[in-house]
Amino acid sequence: MEEHQGPQSDKWCDFHEAYGHDTDNCNSLMREIITKIKAGEGERRIEQWMYAPITFHTIPNWRLSEEAVVISAVIANKSVTRIYTDTGSEADILYMHCFRDYLFSVKDKLPYTNLKIAGITRESMRAVGKVKLDVTLGTHPLVRTEIVDFTVLDGISRFNALFGRRTLRKFGAITSTPHAELQFPTPNGIVVVHSEYVGSARERSVVYEAQENFVRGGPSR
Repeated sequence: MEEHQGPQSDKWCDFHEAYGHDTDNCNSLMREIITKIKAGEGERRIEQWMYAPITFHTIPNWRLSEEAVVISAVIANKSVTRIYTDTGSEADILYMHCFRDYLFSVKDKLPYTNLKIAGITRESMRAVGKVKLDVTLGTHPLVRTEIVDFTVLDGISRFNALFGRRTLRKFGAITSTPHAELQFPTPNGIVVVHSEYVGSARERSVVYEAQENFVRGGPSR
């Protein structure tokens, strides 16, 4: 580079921020990219199965659901039921009454935080902490595991956890309220997770109330 640097050259390298050669022909940049990929810092590799089409079949009107899509999953090797899927939430929530049941080896991972989570009503709740846990959805051979960054809240809820937009994006999942199910791709095919929530009219009103008060994942202002 030093031999070719200077205003006389018309070839600019963005990596070195100097003249001498084109960015596309920069060997130093190529080595840096390869190093980061090997270290796991590069973009996640896109596999062909990730492009598998997700379709929801036509069903008669009398079978269409208006219930919230509530599912089960394995979180940090523990089976967790009553997980509310909320495409309007920016945060992924694990409630303290569920988190307390984990072993100390999991609970010790929880660093405390001053983060506040704001709801749609603009009321905020202080989080206990944040923790990264593996989430497994589906059953063998149609199964996926992803790492989710949960915010732990010590609040009252009929649900144990909430999967927001970030978790759904990681799995490439699409929820359908009318079909009462969630679908996402795996290397072996599409997983269909059926909603476990079927309740009385009184119980449904609790879900609707929860939809208005559930967190939306932003710091309070």
